[in-house]
Amino acid sequence: MFRSKGGIDVADIPTLTKHDIRDKVWSHFEEHDLATFPRPVSNRIPNFKGAGEAGQRVCNLQCFTSAQTIKVNPDKPQEEVRFLTLEAGKVLLVPTPRLRSGLFNRMEGHASENKENLRVMAQTEGMKKHSKPVGLDMGISVDLIVIGSVAVSRTGRRIGKGEGFADLEYAMMRTVRAVDDSTPIVTTVHDCQVFDELPSRLFGPHDVPVDFIVTPSEVIQVNHSLPKPEGIYWHLLSPEKFRQVPILRVLRDQEHDEGKDVTLAEGADLPSVEELRASGRGRGGNRGVRGARVAGRGRGAGRARGRYISEGEDGKGQKNIQYPTKVTINVSKKNRIVRRTVEATHEHDRLGSADLDDENQEQMGGMKSQRPRKPRLPVTYAVFLGKVPPACSVRPIDITWRGRNGFAFLRFTGPTEDCDNVLEKLDGLTLLDQPVVVERAKDKVVGKENDEDGRDGYYCEDDEAEERVAPRKPQVPRKPRLPITFAVFLGKVPPACRVRELKEALQNREVQPVDITWRGRSGFAFLRFTGPVNECDDVLSKLEGLTLQDQPVVVERAKDKAEEEEEEQDGDMG
Repeated sequence: MFRSKGGIDVADIPTLTKHDIRDKVWSHFEEHDLATFPRPVSNRIPNFKGAGEAGQRVCNLQCFTSAQTIKVNPDKPQEEVRFLTLEAGKVLLVPTPRLRSGLFNRMEGHASENKENLRVMAQTEGMKKHSKPVGLDMGISVDLIVIGSVAVSRTGRRIGKGEGFADLEYAMMRTVRAVDDSTPIVTTVHDCQVFDELPSRLFGPHDVPVDFIVTPSEVIQVNHSLPKPEGIYWHLLSPEKFRQVPILRVLRDQEHDEGKDVTLAEGADLPSVEELRASGRGRGGNRGVRGARVAGRGRGAGRARGRYISEGEDGKGQKNIQYPTKVTINVSKKNRIVRRTVEATHEHDRLGSADLDDENQEQMGGMKSQRPRKPRLPVTYAVFLGKVPPACSVRPIDITWRGRNGFAFLRFTGPTEDCDNVLEKLDGLTLLDQPVVVERAKDKVVGKENDEDGRDGYYCEDDEAEERVAPRKPQVPRKPRLPITFAVFLGKVPPACRVRELKEALQNREVQPVDITWRGRSGFAFLRFTGPVNECDDVLSKLEGLTLQDQPVVVERAKDKAEEEEEEQDGDMG
């Protein structure tokens, strides 16, 4: 039995996993109301009550006082530590969300600065607005690491929320020599999260141990001999995680050149540049480098998983993000194509063209790949299941499943006469100990015959237990759009800049585009207009000297297709 200071008991069974321990801790937080916003705490680093007091205790540690550069995770319970770091005038490093665009973002506060401003900088939105990216080649040195935990033992074992980013961040810091064995690691947790011991069999060489455990009531200095990761353990890294974290390709290439073994987990081959590009255009809707979206809350939110693979845990895939050294980006907006090739740095220069004329040109980038569909046998009859428990799940692929709405359809391709046999076999069916309604589903022909009793083409049970498919929303005709007559290209946009900052700058300069294609993370944007073409010079004049986040922005007229073809012909003649 493993017991925490707050009375959380975890049975020592052979099938015990880290996730079992997490569930115990998360449930304890909810049952005893030990957390504040955000709630629920599941799949999070819990924002425990007393996190501010624990942060104050970190400030009193000698390792904090002597540190000049401190890396703190971006979770809510460590917000006080980030604020105190900035207030003390130290350099604060915060990992980029899901490590998509780099390793760290850097901020530096001053003791003389307004505390309210420092509070804002320590919060999520403030970190996005005021931080600057730190490259791998900037020779950073980290003096102290502060991380969050879901559970921790007095021997230094730590369990995070299960995504593996904290362990991977440390491994990358070791790889670029930003930290070493002597760099202290501190975690702030609630007292109930501190266990006397955690099963050592659940931990691997990639798991980062802690040196100090700080709670609202005490500071525990760990006296252990647990080894810290020496770098990235490529053989524990799944291809999914490799695709998720762009800078891993850079580090992998460096270690490969040094002659190190960089084989991924299960001997998987490393994805090529072409595969990484394709991963942004395949199933799942990922858009690669340009505008990639990842579902979840906070830093990674635990909704989509991908991690170092450790014994007893499975890595779950997540949308892939491409990051080759040089990438081709295709941006589509209402069938107007902007094709652009950019270097993967913060200095994105304008190349390529903006196609403003061909409204019916085939969309290229960002579309789901068109895969030939497998021929399907015609459906001859279907069986309807009603009163399905919402918590029930389904696995087969030949079922239309609406479990949360309380119904499902089983579709068959055999002779219609077989339907009675299927209904007989399903008679008395129960799911989660609840009886399920089983009847033949009515097709469109039967539905027409039953128009008199108000039924549509789908089966509906009686009024007491009616479960029907929600009707489709009527198609509202789109308003006609004026044709785009000219566009303005903005280059060298700061990657951390937000589109609202651009809108404010345009409003101040009295520039009102009808449409904005925003690719701030990739370093460019397009402003589109429907006015006369001769107004373009006036717009360019108003935007002259435009700066975003104190950085000058390239402002040029976007070339249309005809102009590009003329330039190509002139180049050929030359």
